[in-house]
Amino acid sequence: MRDQLPAARAARVRQREEGAPPHEGAPSRPETPRRHRRFVLPVLAAASVVALLGGCSDSGDGTASVSAKGTPPSVEKLGGALECKVKVTKKVEDYRLGSCKKDKTLFTMVTFKDNRAKRGWLDYSKPYGGTYLVGSRWLVLADSDKKLIPVQAKFGGTIEQGASHGHGRS
Repeated sequence: MRDQLPAARAARVRQREEGAPPHEGAPSRPETPRRHRRFVLPVLAAASVVALLGGCSDSGDGTASVSAKGTPPSVEKLGGALECKVKVTKKVEDYRLGSCKKDKTLFTMVTFKDNRAKRGWLDYSKPYGGTYLVGSRWLVLADSDKKLIPVQAKFGGTIEQGASHGHGRS
């Protein structure tokens, strides 16, 4: 293989195989395998783009959603969009839960420390039914998506349906 390489490169390969430093008198440094070096710059560039664009996203309908690192709206602000006074009923390490009633409809608002806690809460709650307006690190629960429109107009989010239990007549 050394016979096919230019003389200078063949010397470096021979020195590397023999364990000598690449230049006499220079300290040796570990060589990074060529296949890894090739991917360093593209990976760093992609990570930079994600970091720059990850701050805030626009849903396209004129409402911006809060980034994962930003602060979600409080349960009081979520209730304010519904024009009802929220009573905080649970405050634990992972989430803060409040509820309010307006026009005989019970709304439940929850803010979370991170989106993983939110997803766990949703996975546990959805089998019980309901309609969820879900944002970044927050959600509002009601009995229909039409009742969640004021919150969605102010804070964005997407509608997710809980399980349907078929309580109607056939």
